[in-house]
Amino acid sequence: MARKQRSIVPIFIPHQGCPYRCVFCDQNEISGVEHSEDATRVRQAFETYLFATPPNRLPLKREVAFYGGTFTGLPAVRQEFLLSQAQQQVDAGWVHSIRLSTHADFIDAEKLDRLARYSVKTVELGVQSTDAGVLNRSGRIDAFCNVPRAASMIRERGFELGMQLMIGLPGDDASLFLQTVSDTIALQPDFVRIYPTLVLRGTALFELYQKGDYTPWSLERTVPVLARGVRMFQDVGIPVIRIGLHPEPSMLESLVAGPHHPALRSLVDSRLAREELTTLLDQGRPLPEKVVVRVPSERISHYTGHQKENVTYLKNRYALGHLVMQGQRGLTAIGLAT
Repeated sequence: MARKQRSIVPIFIPHQGCPYRCVFCDQNEISGVEHSEDATRVRQAFETYLFATPPNRLPLKREVAFYGGTFTGLPAVRQEFLLSQAQQQVDAGWVHSIRLSTHADFIDAEKLDRLARYSVKTVELGVQSTDAGVLNRSGRIDAFCNVPRAASMIRERGFELGMQLMIGLPGDDASLFLQTVSDTIALQPDFVRIYPTLVLRGTALFELYQKGDYTPWSLERTVPVLARGVRMFQDVGIPVIRIGLHPEPSMLESLVAGPHHPALRSLVDSRLAREELTTLLDQGRPLPEKVVVRVPSERISHYTGHQKENVTYLKNRYALGHLVMQGQRGLTAIGLAT
C-alpha cells in the first residue's frame, strides 16, 4: 500500500489570544481541551500522530498545525515555547513544516520575524466575512479593516497565505457571501477553507437561536451557494482545501442546529458536477431517449450525486428514459458517448 503524501499533527491550544468573542465560537468545546499545560498537550500530539507510527509508515510530508486560538495574539514567550517544541521535531526529521491560524490584527513585522525564525510555512487568517454588518452582528467589530494589510505582509515575507471563510453568519445571505468570495479573490490567497455556521451549545449564537433571533441556514440553502463560491475560486485557480468542520466528537456533542453534514464537500462537488452535466446536455439537444455520458472514473460519484440525485434530476429535467454515467480512466472533461 502506498504511503500517504501528507498529514497534519494537530495541536489544539485553548481560546487565548483572540480579541473577539464571536457569537459562533466556544473554543474549548471545538478544541476538546481546556486547561492542560502546553507541554503535555504538545507531547501527547507527537506521541499520537508521530511516535506511535514506524518512520517508514509515516506520510511523506508531516506538518505541525496549531489550532484553536489566535496564535500571534498569544504572549510572545508562549509563542516561542510552542514554536520551539515543534521546531525540535522539524530538526529531528519527524516533521517538515509548521502552520498556524491567527487574526489580521495580530500581524506585524515583529510577529512575522518571530515566525520566520522557525519552520513556519503557512499562516492562515480567520476572515469569516468581508461584510461589516455581518461581522459586527457576529461579534467581530471592524474585523476586516486590517485583513488586506496583513495578507500583503504575509505574502511579502514568503509565507503561504490561507484564508478561512464562514457561510450563514448572522445577517449573511447569498449575495453577501459571494461578495466575500470576490473580496477574498482580490487578496490572492494561496488557498481557502470554508466552514458552515453551526449552532453549538455554550455559544452566544445558541442563545440567539433559543430566543428566535437567529435562524441557521439549512443544508438545502447552503450547498448551492457554496457551489457558486467554490466555482468562483476554481475559475481563478485558488484551491478550496476544506469545506466543513472536522467532526470532532466534542463538537458533535455540542451541535444543536445548522448545515452540518459529514460529507459536505462531496455534496458541493456533486452540485458542481450537476452544473457541468446540465451545460453539456443543453448543448447536445435534441437528446435521444437514452443518453450515455463519459465522465472521469475517479469522480463518477460526484456526477451521479448523493443517492443518484443528479441522475434523477437530469432525467426529469430532460425527460430522459435512461441516463448512464460511464466512468473512463484518463478523462479530464466530460462528454456524450457516440
